[in-house]
Amino acid sequence: MTSPGCASDPGLDDVSDRTTETERAVHGTESVAELRAFLSAYASEQLGSPIRKVRFRAGRIDAVWGVELDDGRAVVIKGHRAPTGADGIDSTDGIPAVDAIAAARDAQRVLSAAGFPCPEPLSGPDDRNGRVLTAETLIAGTVPDGRDPAVRRLLAAGLAGHIDLLRARPDLLRRAGAGPSWCRYQAGPWPVPHDSIVNFDVTPAGYDWLDGYARRASGQILTGRAGAEVVVGHADWYAGNTAVQEGVLVGTFDWELVADTEAVIAGFAAACYAASSTSGGGLSSPVEAALFLQDYEAARGAGLNARERRTASAATAWIVAFNARWEVAMPNGTSEEGPNLSLAREQGQDYLDLAW
Repeated sequence: MTSPGCASDPGLDDVSDRTTETERAVHGTESVAELRAFLSAYASEQLGSPIRKVRFRAGRIDAVWGVELDDGRAVVIKGHRAPTGADGIDSTDGIPAVDAIAAARDAQRVLSAAGFPCPEPLSGPDDRNGRVLTAETLIAGTVPDGRDPAVRRLLAAGLAGHIDLLRARPDLLRRAGAGPSWCRYQAGPWPVPHDSIVNFDVTPAGYDWLDGYARRASGQILTGRAGAEVVVGHADWYAGNTAVQEGVLVGTFDWELVADTEAVIAGFAAACYAASSTSGGGLSSPVEAALFLQDYEAARGAGLNARERRTASAATAWIVAFNARWEVAMPNGTSEEGPNLSLAREQGQDYLDLAW
């Protein structure tokens, strides 16, 4: 991912003989052959068949392998990154990381059984030598252009649809928790990032304005969401995590959950729904974000009230702020300002005041 939580990783095939940075962080090995043997043994034990062929390797947070087994099945095996907290406990809400992974697996089972286009869990979360693994069916499809209005409507409908389906499982609320780091606005700037390649402890000189902007977004969310119903949704809902065929949403991937109000989750998605490997696009403009939220209201069959709209706008602004802070923390070797920083600096107030 080129931006945390809202960009696509094109993946690698089986040719490379050295593991990626993500694979090394998750599995602790530089040898692809060694990693393949480990995952093949896991597949044999849990799925009843070893790996015959590796279709792709991908992932910026988790190490993802798409494989074909000897018995012909196509599956995805994920190695999940270690949590940021100590002893496997999330540092913000005290939820064991494996619980959040298990909650996502349970959500996928509910959705798959209801006919929603998501992979069916096959195994996991399983602990193998201190590594947490999961396996699920591999769904083929084309990553859509997130800036196509028809795709925008599909994504808005898919978000509204799966949130509604998951209301039948209130037990997921506690287990999902506050979601990945880009969803964690509750304490203001800044949460512990999900990847150790960046550090949010101290904002560099000249970017105090970004701290202030994130604080405004956080405060606006907290004011607006008070007392509202909490639901569960996909924490990274954008075009790069979906597949479309012939105008139909056929696959949704990388299921991490967040428990929050519907307006907040919709606002998160509005900020980054258009990002995909085909359009090459990043975060939404304020106009694009407003159009997504308008489509979301149409898909759910009821409009958000004024307070919910203000909350969704602030959630959109928070994602922009988070991605801008990530750019500040990532040295790019030039003096040029990154696209997310430019959005926050030039259009920050427009996100907080979205109108549709």
